[in-house]
Amino acid sequence: MRRILLGFLAFLALPAPSGAAGPDNDVEWFGVSHVGWQDRRPLCPTGGESFQVRIQAYRDDITSARVHVDDGTVAWLDMARVGARGPYDVWAAPVPATGATILSYWFELTDGTDTDYYSAGGMSNDPPADGGFVVNFQTLAHAPVGATRTSGGGAVFKVWAPTRVSTYVRGEFNGWGMANPLTKVGEHFVGLVSGVGYRQQYKYFFNNSVWNTDARARALNPADNTNAYVEDPFQYAWALPDFATPPLDQMVIYQLHVGTFAGRNDPLGATPFPSRYVDVAARAGQLAQLGVNAVMLNPVTEFPGDLSAGYNPQTMWAPEWKYGTPNELKAMVDSLHAHGIGVLLDIVWNHFTTNDNFMWFYDGSQTYFDSPAVDTPWGSQADFDAPAVRDYYAESALHWLEEYHVDGFRMDGTDYMNLPAQAAAGWGLMRRLNDEVDNRWADKVVIAEQLPDDPGVTTPTSLGGAGFDCQYHDAFVDNLRQAILDAAFGDPNMAAVRGAILGSAPYLSGSRVLNYLELHDEAWPGSGGQRLVKTIDPSAPHDDLYAKGRVKLGQGLVLTAPGVPAFLMGSEWLEDADFGADTGNRIDWSKRTTYAPIYRYFQDLIALRRTRPALYASSSAHVYHVNEGGNVIAFRRYDGLADVLVVIANFSNTNYGAYRLGLPLGGPWHEAVDSQSSAYDGNGMDNPGTLDADAIPADGFLQSVELRVPQMSLIVLAPGGAPVAVDGSRTGVPGSLRIEAVAPSPARGDVVLTFGIPRASFVRVAVYDARGRRLATLLDGERGEGTHRLRWNGRDERGRRAPAGIYFVRVEAGGARASSRFVLVW
Repeated sequence: MRRILLGFLAFLALPAPSGAAGPDNDVEWFGVSHVGWQDRRPLCPTGGESFQVRIQAYRDDITSARVHVDDGTVAWLDMARVGARGPYDVWAAPVPATGATILSYWFELTDGTDTDYYSAGGMSNDPPADGGFVVNFQTLAHAPVGATRTSGGGAVFKVWAPTRVSTYVRGEFNGWGMANPLTKVGEHFVGLVSGVGYRQQYKYFFNNSVWNTDARARALNPADNTNAYVEDPFQYAWALPDFATPPLDQMVIYQLHVGTFAGRNDPLGATPFPSRYVDVAARAGQLAQLGVNAVMLNPVTEFPGDLSAGYNPQTMWAPEWKYGTPNELKAMVDSLHAHGIGVLLDIVWNHFTTNDNFMWFYDGSQTYFDSPAVDTPWGSQADFDAPAVRDYYAESALHWLEEYHVDGFRMDGTDYMNLPAQAAAGWGLMRRLNDEVDNRWADKVVIAEQLPDDPGVTTPTSLGGAGFDCQYHDAFVDNLRQAILDAAFGDPNMAAVRGAILGSAPYLSGSRVLNYLELHDEAWPGSGGQRLVKTIDPSAPHDDLYAKGRVKLGQGLVLTAPGVPAFLMGSEWLEDADFGADTGNRIDWSKRTTYAPIYRYFQDLIALRRTRPALYASSSAHVYHVNEGGNVIAFRRYDGLADVLVVIANFSNTNYGAYRLGLPLGGPWHEAVDSQSSAYDGNGMDNPGTLDADAIPADGFLQSVELRVPQMSLIVLAPGGAPVAVDGSRTGVPGSLRIEAVAPSPARGDVVLTFGIPRASFVRVAVYDARGRRLATLLDGERGEGTHRLRWNGRDERGRRAPAGIYFVRVEAGGARASSRFVLVW
């Protein structure tokens, strides 16, 4: 494409558009989408009322659009661009009120000299003959499934019940009586009820005998017989409606369980237990200080009881009520977005809960499950062979993307999605999810918890794969954890570590894999795990030099190896509370102070990861030094010739005082990070000052360096001399606050600030425009002594792109201030 957004770089393996997203006389078919039940305003037009119809296309791709409307009289309505959503433009047109009972519509899209058409059957070169999208004001067949509020103060109820002969909706709006029978339309029952208030409760009553809640309810009330609530998806006013999802290649992911995240020795105060969406929202700034740019939530769909890890779902549509209301969940997403943090939702499609499963014999007949059921180790799988069941799942994903603005998904247990009983249907459902996300939400991310590794899962659907963007890297986790444990009890296998670093296959490397040392399963006694610090040091408080050293080494490799890095909440402060949903599983915020040097290590490595393109997930890696006997491995990460770093990992318990290692470039080098630095509560055996490469060949390079490599260490070397302050202080520890660089300038969007502080202190960093107005706060928290890097994405605190011009960055630390000017262009 001539004008392709950076967010599309992760999608180059997708079926390529025929031309380019831009005014190039070629409509890009793959980026066009219209979902009837999401793209009308109101969502369900009734009574012949006027409504708005929308369509989506790649940003700047089409030059004009029209909608063809037929209600007995044909009309062509001009469409206008009404906004943007990620890499897409949204076009809309008002459809006038009509006295007809049925109308249909389809779209004409033009890019210069090229005109194409979009209808119910998809894209075409010629005007469609499929009848278009239909709005039937008599049957209301166009209504979304579920409860949909109408512009007239009522609601349309629609439920799938193919085997039933009668269905009533009964709720607070009709005294729970029988005043509102629904009409059978195909396999659904549909009806308009007037006078339905916001958040009023209701249920369905099938065949005059079976009560049940709404399978697609936007919210449930387990405290009152699991009644459904009538929600308004447009009530919440988004502060940041068009958040730019961080590119997968640059993500640093933090796995977070809402219920056990906040409140224990918490500097922001106590919270109810379990903690709630509002509590996470209030702590978004804490996550921003850590530096992560994505959270991966453990499942938040409704589950039985009040305490759960979330892997026993009752529904795919309603958020867990104990954590808060739908609007409070949206506010949490909004708050995280305001701090530059994307939100990935954990979806559990492979099974339903074994208890309190209201989907079982849902309407008195077994519609959602096979008979006999297809079982998984955790509960029965839904009947993926049934089209309406597949719709239930696939449309739930669009629901979370549309209404909650999530940035993607982690799908649980994908190896159990295509069990032999319905292998083709389960595989097809995963492909459908990924194709629909790629079509309508190309900037979003879908990660598979695929165990064991399977390159087919991340192979594009165009090549027969399931099309996930990324999958859990089982080989990386297993080999890294084994090496960490063998370091204590045996001889770690450096060849296996080398393989883990380099990836396993064309679709099992780079941004296609999620690397981690410990996520919830590894730390969950329910899955046979525990926190790694407890395995390394069984005695409380589980923080001996081996627990600290090996965890820093392992997590350091996660953050420096190719692949997308992820870690479990609390890892950043050596948390020893195992994962779970009980009070004892809450992470302990006092450890952020107790283990402040460990926290700073995570901060500094994350900052390095996010500001150095050499460390991006898909940047190149070359493992060039494997010392099997000494248990040392070294590799370079590089982004072409523009950026290069060297990572050294010593798995042994030996402190090497004079270790020679080849370097890919001559000249001066310096330590950017050393896990055994005293700043990170290490043994202090680091390498201060500048490391000058010697003209001594080693490891296939013409130059090498002799340096200290301490036990259990993770070292990152960067080219260039380490700045030395006038007082002679060591590398990376300036004698006074200073801004070392703001680059590039002029910058086209991203700007990287490098600054140094002489001692640990509270640091504030902000960007101001030429009139002195603060646009963005980059840091507001503690940092250790030394050199630090921060990245500004060229957007203000509401996510709006700053105009081209002159800007200033100001750093405040320890009572001192420093500022520097730079230029922003686009």
